[in-house]
Amino acid sequence: MVAIKNSKVVKNTQSRVFTIEGGANPGTSPVYQGYARAMGLAWPQGAITPVRIPSATLYDRFDIVATLQAQQGLPAMSIESRYRQVLSDLLRLVKKGCQVDIQVHIGSCKAPNDFLGGWTDGHIVVLQGANATDYTTGDLGALDSNERAMVMETVPFTGLDLFEIGPMVSTLQAETLITDEIVDVTICDSIACGSCGLPSDGCQVVFAVVSDSSGSPGIPAAVIWSADGGITWNKRGIFTLGLAETPTAIACVGTDLVVLTNNGLAHHWIPISDMVNATGSWTKVTTGYVATHGPNNLVSIDRTHTWIVGDLGYIYFSADIRSGVSVLSAGDLTVQNLLAIDATDILTLAAVGASNALLTSNNGGTTWSLVTGPAVGIALNTVAMSTDQFFQIGTAGGNLYYTRNAGLTWTLKAFPGSGSGVIRDIVMVNDTVGYMAHDTAGFVGRVLRTIDGGNNWYVTPDNPNILFPSVRRINRIAACRDNINIAFYGGLGNDANDGKLLKAAA
Repeated sequence: MVAIKNSKVVKNTQSRVFTIEGGANPGTSPVYQGYARAMGLAWPQGAITPVRIPSATLYDRFDIVATLQAQQGLPAMSIESRYRQVLSDLLRLVKKGCQVDIQVHIGSCKAPNDFLGGWTDGHIVVLQGANATDYTTGDLGALDSNERAMVMETVPFTGLDLFEIGPMVSTLQAETLITDEIVDVTICDSIACGSCGLPSDGCQVVFAVVSDSSGSPGIPAAVIWSADGGITWNKRGIFTLGLAETPTAIACVGTDLVVLTNNGLAHHWIPISDMVNATGSWTKVTTGYVATHGPNNLVSIDRTHTWIVGDLGYIYFSADIRSGVSVLSAGDLTVQNLLAIDATDILTLAAVGASNALLTSNNGGTTWSLVTGPAVGIALNTVAMSTDQFFQIGTAGGNLYYTRNAGLTWTLKAFPGSGSGVIRDIVMVNDTVGYMAHDTAGFVGRVLRTIDGGNNWYVTPDNPNILFPSVRRINRIAACRDNINIAFYGGLGNDANDGKLLKAAA
């Protein structure tokens, strides 16, 4: 007989329930539902209907040539709880009628009621954006002693999304190819089943831009890329960039890969397929850029909607990145250098920059509003928008702020090490999971993660027994939208010379 050791098979006694009223957000703490259990999950994917034609080889037979799948349903799960002699929290949630996030933490050896650490030897199941569809209890009374029983209350919830959160480990990538600092990193991929090309989980095609070398002779900036999720890496120079032209950002714009350069007053593009297949060439575009107002960062919703922020308060727009840009805001509202921009859709944008500069737009950038930022005189390095009302900002002073009313008021959010060092990037993958790049005052780069919409941030890796690779700083984060448990980090090594590229995965 073989002894079973650490089988990792989940037992139903190894789960605990947390709820987040109103959904994950920085202002609401998860509630441990110690009297409750999670019941079975269900997520109907839609029935499959075959499409048939008469067989060409046999009479009275029909061949399947295609299938049709019905509409996908919504994920659902019921919560069952012991009914207590105090007012029911579940009934209160049902009566309120607002969305709630349900997290089922699964583990073996940690403290079950520890929201941040009790699951790190297991994983988390998240039913996001859920509403109650019913409320029932067992019999509330008995007519005889043989009817004695514990009263249970049951609430079925239907959510908008269902996903798992796993403990992530960060590993160094492409070390032999990287000679200088990683300025930015991006993922240009989406889920594909293989009917129109190679299959993908949406996290395979990754690009990182490496700064130009200041040595002699100089080496132009280059792109490190992988088409298999980091198993193999390749390098290609951006030879349309001059030796003294430094890249500031990289992004996917439709089917093209785009690199900005501030001191080159331009952007450079190449089809993503050409990069992956090692064909084609880069094209430099200067059309529309204004002298002394070079580009620093960009956000792109699709091929025809790209916004670029630059020096002295300039904001550019491009409906065709191959042709050029046009000026949306010519420093009329601020003359500070704008450093980052984010968008929730083609209408809602926020741009941040030096000396507390913050601009917002609700009409795609046609007009902008100057909003009072949270940190007087301090550079705002990054902004992560969730809605037109709710966004988070990281500063050069190492502070994190959020607003729930489009900047009318701000709340300072503490995290381990806050108030010192520098926050360089914040990326929210969805309303629940996000990443933050922070380097301490002692020049130690690290990445923090949130699993409750920014209410709690903790230093990765999730398992404290695993070390994070030593880096001086992490400049940018690229999180996979199709798998919240995969992200890439780019930055600078401890020697303040070589770049570092990391992959974090569960």
